[in-house]
Amino acid sequence: MEKQTLILIRDFLFKSFIVGILFAILLFVMTTTFWDYASSIIYSKFTVNQKELGELVVDSFIHLRLFLIFIFLVPAISLHWVIKSTFKK
Repeated sequence: MEKQTLILIRDFLFKSFIVGILFAILLFVMTTTFWDYASSIIYSKFTVNQKELGELVVDSFIHLRLFLIFIFLVPAISLHWVIKSTFKK
């Protein structure tokens, strides 16, 4: 592949990672801010108890973190290393 193509893919992956981190921070803030209000609605509509809801929220943040790291950040770092080692000046 050409250097410009690899740089474009690397930049896309890294910027997607940054946007994902910002989105995760926003989700965390919204979750902690509206926990009392939203949890009461979820308890009544979906018949989920407090322990199960807490586990679901924690699991979703864990999955989001793993997705961001292993789908976006790791390939961006590896492409950066490939670009640096292959296309030395």
